[in-house]
Amino acid sequence: SLSYLLQDSDGQVLPAHSVSAGLDYPGVGPEHSHLKDMGRVRYTFATDEQALEAFHKLSELEGIIPALETAHAIAYVLEYGASVNGPILVCLSGRGDKDVSHVAEIESRGSFL
Repeated sequence: SLSYLLQDSDGQVLPAHSVSAGLDYPGVGPEHSHLKDMGRVRYTFATDEQALEAFHKLSELEGIIPALETAHAIAYVLEYGASVNGPILVCLSGRGDKDVSHVAEIESRGSFL
């Protein structure tokens, strides 16, 4: 089975970074690669800054503390949701309370690395 990886022009795997440890991996599983190749899904990204903004916005507006992984999906909705014709469904997986101290540490440093 084949998978997509972050690679350089020589085919070497590139390092990955995300404010969310669960997304800090340079590849995806073969099932995601297959769904993309079939045209059934489209993958995108959110920056660390966008994910943290979404983390705070959902917490403040809805009283739901999203996991940082989920905050990336919320960031997409915040940026592109108005241009989508119809409802948007986001799965809120995980618990954001486990990420609160990590977010506070990152924001107190003013740095993501």
